[in-house]
Amino acid sequence: MKIPHLGLFGRFLVLFSVTTVLFSVCVLLGSFATTEQEAKQFVNERESQLFEMIQEIAQRPIDEVKLNSDAKSNRVRIMVEREGQRFVTSGHFPTMEALAKNAEPIGHLYFSKLNSQYYLYANVSDTNVVVTSRMVNLIVYPQWLILWPWIAAFLVLMTSYYILKRLLDPINSAIESANRISQGDLNYRIASHPKSELSRLTLSLNKMAADLQRLFESKDEMLMAISHELRTPLGRMNVSLAMLEQNEITKDLSSDIQYMNNLIGQLLEGERLQQGARVLTTSTYYLPTLIEDVLSENGLQKKVTVTTPLPEEAIKLDVGRIKFVLRNLLQNAIEHGKTRKNVELAINISDETLSFSVTDHGQGIPEHMLENMFTPFFHAENIKHRSTDGVGLALFLCKRIAQAHDGELTVTNLNPIGCEFKMSLPVQCIVA
Repeated sequence: MKIPHLGLFGRFLVLFSVTTVLFSVCVLLGSFATTEQEAKQFVNERESQLFEMIQEIAQRPIDEVKLNSDAKSNRVRIMVEREGQRFVTSGHFPTMEALAKNAEPIGHLYFSKLNSQYYLYANVSDTNVVVTSRMVNLIVYPQWLILWPWIAAFLVLMTSYYILKRLLDPINSAIESANRISQGDLNYRIASHPKSELSRLTLSLNKMAADLQRLFESKDEMLMAISHELRTPLGRMNVSLAMLEQNEITKDLSSDIQYMNNLIGQLLEGERLQQGARVLTTSTYYLPTLIEDVLSENGLQKKVTVTTPLPEEAIKLDVGRIKFVLRNLLQNAIEHGKTRKNVELAINISDETLSFSVTDHGQGIPEHMLENMFTPFFHAENIKHRSTDGVGLALFLCKRIAQAHDGELTVTNLNPIGCEFKMSLPVQCIVA
């Protein structure tokens, strides 16, 4: 007979049903569980009533119908042995000699345990009457076993949890895949797929990641090709302009061509930085010298105050690109702050990061615009004292450079005025 394949709903239903039944049985047994000492105490307290019942059975003629009826109504099994004859209501009973070896007298009765089974018997008028109960054998245990139903209940729950986790693992894999794809990791694939309806979800996510990867690769290739192709006519235009008589028109045209060159260059740089650390050209550089080099450009030293001691450390980074980041952050702070106070630069080293913080004392950035500050071509046009000159790719490139170094670039408004741009790099970039 072929067993039908259970879907996800069927598996949950079976798991819930089996867990409920097993857990309920264990709790029920645990609630009624008693030790051998407690069972003997129970027999001792009711010794006279129990002996009267056994005495009545022993003194009357063996009536199979009556014995079976008594056994069924009292939920016990009975054995009567008289003059070499033996009658049992059901099951197998040991010999009287075997029972007598471990018997413990309780008044006129004997309490005996044999092979984890509990028996109560007495001898009346040369008749042996033995009584046992399936329920007693389920709930009476030695002292060291009294907790087994609760342990079994715990194991049932743990097993159920493990099985449930296995059934739901594909959902966790799908969530992880969605998170990785949303963060731009299009190479991520779910490795294992369940034998249930959830396989359609995990396979679809893998296909979506592959399709997106092909789409973005096509976009990147097209952008790179267009950018390279535009460089050629722009170069010819520059040569032609240089041969013309210089006036306001040629000056404006030259400015526009330069703007387009900068735009193309930054677009190409942004696409290259998508490859992360693979495009970086790292070298070892003395950190104070790097800061001095940046501040010496375009008179920045007069407008920037270094608020922390410069750590005398050597760092291994793409020095040119890190200088680009610091230069842009400082120039933006100076241009957009529009105050007499100097822009502040702080360099700090913690257990995990090397951070560069650039703080201005301007009007800050509206909260709803903060998340867009590193978006390509974004201009904060409505911010007081902030110009809209430039391509709109500088901060986007700064963030890409920080990420290529396994770092991060963030912006925060300060209270009551000003804002802080902070580039955090892994502390491992410091050369030991």
